[in-house]
Amino acid sequence: MKTLVEQFNAQMRDAIRIGQSTNLSVAKCDYRNIVIAGMGGSGIGGSVVSSILFDRLAVPVTVVKSYDIPAFVDKNTLFVACSFSGNTEETLAAVAQAQAKGAAIVGIMTGGELQQIAEQHHYPHILFPGESKQPRANMGYSVFLLFYMLEACGLIDHGFEADLQETVALCEQHEMAIRTQAQALALALHERLPVVYADARLESTAVRFQQQVNENSKQLCHVNAFPEMNHNEIVGWEHPQFLLAKTAVLLLRTGYDHPRVRQRMELCRPVFEAQGATVTDVKAEGQSLTAQIFYLTHLLDWTSVYLAEANGADPAPVAVINRLKEELAKLNG
Repeated sequence: MKTLVEQFNAQMRDAIRIGQSTNLSVAKCDYRNIVIAGMGGSGIGGSVVSSILFDRLAVPVTVVKSYDIPAFVDKNTLFVACSFSGNTEETLAAVAQAQAKGAAIVGIMTGGELQQIAEQHHYPHILFPGESKQPRANMGYSVFLLFYMLEACGLIDHGFEADLQETVALCEQHEMAIRTQAQALALALHERLPVVYADARLESTAVRFQQQVNENSKQLCHVNAFPEMNHNEIVGWEHPQFLLAKTAVLLLRTGYDHPRVRQRMELCRPVFEAQGATVTDVKAEGQSLTAQIFYLTHLLDWTSVYLAEANGADPAPVAVINRLKEELAKLNG
């Protein structure tokens, strides 16, 4: 996994190359909504794109991370199926329902059954390399190629590519500083429960880190977003005190945070510290929201790998997930 994180900048550059070279024949329709279906490392890409384009898309986006799809899906829906392997059972089930509803289906995958379905029905699709065998290590592909797919469908203009180029240059320029900061963050999180808070616009970025801590570091992590957490979770910072004293709060910060959220973070800091929690600000670099999100993503990916080392854990295998899939396969048999 460490090698895959080292290759992340190269992956983003390759994603741009694939996006630029893929000739997609997509009918420009009057889409009324977008549904992005995907699980795990594929699904989080949809959530991140939805966050970035929150104030740019003229139609609503729903990210589906289950077997079923919304009742509103119809012929005016752009249905984007994202699956690293192309064999994710939840995503394939969702595609079957989208077909029955007559949705316009497109796909992003490395191969598998989803590719076969796309080729059989002539659905526009983008293929990307799958040699890593690690879906969570391919966020550069999943996010960047979603932008190119949405452009091909006439839903965004080409301006996004300048943000992608900035993102890669930024991460390459700051690579050594990112690794150094990640080591310090891993040390701050070691033997503590990470609690990650961010502006609602950055919730998917926080969730991405949670997933990386779960899979790479083999430990639990908690995430919530401002301002919603101020209407409920903040009251929970009283008990159990022994657990709160073992938490490490990370406040993810970008230049796109709402001004009132910045104020809320500062007002909540003493609440956390009063219970013995450590509080660390994690600030993004870059100009565009895309660049800032990916700067944080790369920094926190490295953090999860260094935290795995501190935990004495191998970040690559996900034995429990594989065992669960095997047991589910038996139930189908």
